[in-house]
Amino acid sequence: MTAPSTQNEIDTALQELRFEQHRSEFTRKLAYVVAAIGKIPDSAPEEFTADAMARLRELADETVEAIERRIDAGGDAEHVQRLAGTVYAIRRRMEAVEIWFKHFASER
Repeated sequence: MTAPSTQNEIDTALQELRFEQHRSEFTRKLAYVVAAIGKIPDSAPEEFTADAMARLRELADETVEAIERRIDAGGDAEHVQRLAGTVYAIRRRMEAVEIWFKHFASER
């Protein structure tokens, strides 16, 4: 899977995530987004442009916003804790993508 196709899939999953009412489906789609962000550094670096990096940052921020809205909507404590932990997972994965991107961008 290439970085651009992964990014498109993240975008699609995020759009679905925003409107998902069922907790299990929300969680499944969220897990997909987190895993997909984590796979970006496995892509060929020449496929990932500065514009793609900017869009990925937006998608990550939008995912965090969707999580925060879900937390604000209420729910059981265990689910809220997991969702809060997912925000940190997204941030950690994005840090790894940023490091990967900066490393290869400096070589271009």
